[in-house]
Formats: sequence, C-alpha cells, structure tokens
Amino acid sequence: MGFFFDDLQMARLPPTPSTIKKLFAYTGNQCAMPNCTELLVDPSGTMLGKIAHICAAEPGGARYETTMTDEDRRAEANLFIICSKHHDIIDDKKNEPGWPPDLLRQHKRDHENRFKKAERQLIDQFVDSTQIAQPTYPKHLKALAAALQWDSMYKDPKQIKGIHAFIDKLREVPRSEREFALSLAERMKRRGVDVLPTDDVQGAFNIGAEALKRRMGILDHHGLGSIDEGTGYRTWNVSLWSRKDGDNPWIEILLFCEATNADPREFIHDLNFGLYDG
Repeated sequence: MGFFFDDLQMARLPPTPSTIKKLFAYTGNQCAMPNCTELLVDPSGTMLGKIAHICAAEPGGARYETTMTDEDRRAEANLFIICSKHHDIIDDKKNEPGWPPDLLRQHKRDHENRFKKAERQLIDQFVDSTQIAQPTYPKHLKALAAALQWDSMYKDPKQIKGIHAFIDKLREVPRSEREFALSLAERMKRRGVDVLPTDDVQGAFNIGAEALKRRMGILDHHGLGSIDEGTGYRTWNVSLWSRKDGDNPWIEILLFCEATNADPREFIHDLNFGLYDG
C-alpha cells in the first residue's frame, strides 16, 4: 500500500521513502488542515490521505515556484499529508489565492509540532537525574577540619583535591545508589567498622544477593565501593572505598553532619560540599 501523490506524472520526482516516513511520523493519523479530523489510514488499513505539495511539482500547478529545483519540490519541507477533500481544494488553481504557501507551511508546522511536542515530552522522561544538581566544591575545608578535629586538613591541597575527586565520582552515581551507600556508611559508623559482611547487609536491609550485587556493582563501576572476598571460609564483605590521601568520604559526611547538624542529603543529593568551608 502507499499514499496517492497529487496528480503524479512521470516528469516529476516522487518523494523518497525516507521522506514519506518523516512526513507520516508526525501526522497523528489526522489531516494536517486545521480542525479536520479525517483519518489518513482507516481501521482496515486503507490509505485515505494524500501527499500534497505546498508549491506545485510542475508548471501550471497551484503555487508553482520557478526558483525551486525538482529536489526542493519533493523535499519534506514542501510536502504534507492531508485528507483527499482538502487535497483537492488546495490543489485547485482557482482556489490558490486563499491558500498561499506561507499559510500552508504554517498549517503543516502547527500540525506536526503537536506530535513533535508529545515526542519531546516522552524523551524528557529520560533525563539523567545525576545531572540535575551541580556540585559546589570546597575551597579550603575550614569547617570540615574543625568538625573532624583535623587541623592540618585546612587548606591542604591534597585533601582538597581528594574531596574534589570524590565529588566528581559521586555526581555520576544514580541517586538510589547514593542513598544505599550512605545507609551502609551509617551502619559502619554505628558499629565502628569499615567493612560489613554481605550476610549482615542482606539481613539488615532486607535485600537479596542479586540486588546487593547490582547496587555494589554500580558503586564499584564509579570507584566508590565493592564486594570483596573476606578472610574466613566463603565470606564476602561490603566496603566503601576511602579517598586518596584521606579517610572514607561517606563517614566524613556523617561525622561532619553530626558535628554541625547539617543534613547528609545536602551532600549526596544537592552536592553542596561548599558546607565543608563553613
């Protein structure tokens, strides 16, 4: 099956298959003329619509432009799909004054934009949530040094660089994995350990082995944690990696918030590490 072409003759160049696909992609199966609800394809699959030229394909046709090339005339910008009735109306030479090219282009644009907008809204559902919040990087760590009682951290280039590197990794981690890592850090801090047995994590968080493996795999991918073989027989441990030239950055967040009454989620969601400066 295919669309009818207005007054198709051998002399003209027909639209290419890719052009036809583009034209049909944003029709919504409706005639492009305002307030017309005629279908282009009926429920049985019969093609009812016609591909119409805004500027005629041949001399003598409605709105023929001598300056256009044959490729221009069969281009997607010069074509739109309308019902048979409207095709005959705008294609009639005596009706040309009422249907100038700019008006038809506007009808084409308005109609197609309705469905392009819907497509854009669908695409917008897949926004990368990790890029919503832009990080605030600390400059001197005065407040963090005070909270951790680590005076030498203040203005230490290595410490500042290490925290910046952690932020760059954290900002790419999906939010659910950030939350999970923070919960692991809270449990580690309460228990005074830097690793947790996988059995302990599964029981504490009611999480299956595969789900734990998937979450830790994401953290491992971003260089922030892992599951490693323990020292006992068939034991495995969950760990969160310490930053270079420093301590565990997740624990640092918790200790800082404990000392300053800040909310840890200002760090893991908002990436507001400027709080470390005070």
